[in-house]
Amino acid sequence: MSAFRNNELFRATGLTLNSSTNHITAGITNGTTGRTGAIDISRVSNGLLVVTIANAPTGTNPQLAIFFEVADAYGTYVQTSPATSIGGAVVTAAGFTYGVINNGYQMTNLGRIRWTVGGTDTPSFTGVSFSLHGRP
Repeated sequence: MSAFRNNELFRATGLTLNSSTNHITAGITNGTTGRTGAIDISRVSNGLLVVTIANAPTGTNPQLAIFFEVADAYGTYVQTSPATSIGGAVVTAAGFTYGVINNGYQMTNLGRIRWTVGGTDTPSFTGVSFSLHGRP
């Protein structure tokens, strides 16, 4: 028997984030379930999203903002993370950031991680890993 519970809902590693992609449901495989598409958040009431950026970003003045969204009853995604980014500030260098995913909203059964990349000269962030853990 393990001393730790595995409440991991989503995991993906080695991703490249740029302006041509903007959310996890865009064909990225969940390393926890082996599936693509929205993240099943039906068994949690809140959680923690940890994002690690392994490599220095490219471009001039690169900025990465990361958000968590849940689907409403009509399939429209609504942002439930802070307005600026999950960690409260945009990411501009290699390192990590994290944040809670509930922000006082009632979650539905489906969620996704979304991001925006800013800057000039084709900015991108490579070697990005996401890990989402939930709490009942």
